[in-house]
Amino acid sequence: MQIDDDTRISKTENFVETVVDDEVVLLHIVNGQFYSLKDTGRAAWEMLEANPRFGDLVAAMREAYDVDEAVCRAELQTLMGELSERTLVEVG
Repeated sequence: MQIDDDTRISKTENFVETVVDDEVVLLHIVNGQFYSLKDTGRAAWEMLEANPRFGDLVAAMREAYDVDEAVCRAELQTLMGELSERTLVEVG
């Protein structure tokens, strides 16, 4: 999924979440599936509310982690694409 810097990403209301040890566990309330986010996936999830524009999320992640911009963008696009497919976020 290709996402532009100005694209807004927002969490849907299709889940409930809790923190278990070092991961965020999401329960999709429509399909009953569990999803787990650890490490940088958890960080991106938590940063999403304060940084709903994709470019801002990339900047926040790069500030928190020493990561190349192209790698950060590619990995965040993949993560947001997967979360969008599971209807946990809306992209656009």
